Amino acid sequence: MSNQIDLSNVKFPDPMDLRTAALYLGISEMRIRTLAREGTVKGSKNDANQWQFKKADLDVYKTTPHVRKSGGTSANGKAHVIHVTPANYEKVVAALKPLGIALEQRYDYAAQKAYRVKRAADLKAKGLDAHGKPIVKKAPAQK
Repeated sequence: MSNQIDLSNVKFPDPMDLRTAALYLGISEMRIRTLAREGTVKGSKNDANQWQFKKADLDVYKTTPHVRKSGGTSANGKAHVIHVTPANYEKVVAALKPLGIALEQRYDYAAQKAYRVKRAADLKAKGLDAHGKPIVKKAPAQK
């Protein structure tokens, strides 16, 4: 039995309170409250000081791609982390260049591959497998 609830047939009201909006977006109440305070999701407070969200504003948030911010700006002013697959790295760099945004790789795939090749050769020379265990040669089957 699945713990997931199918919300595809649920009719959500307009406007929505905090809990309903969180269900609609599939995020926690704390997260939508934070997004509303930051202005990322448009919301307003009613006379009882409770958050209210229009369905159209939540739909805009749903269809907008998001970039996750780090906990704050570091000493060198880098505040955003963009996760890019190695296959798309060059395309993303080219797309960001006209905007004046430089993208730094946090992981050097070429250096890691070279390290793995060297380590595998070193282990093989010592008679060890990829996990550092001795290679056991099987005797040929006798007839």
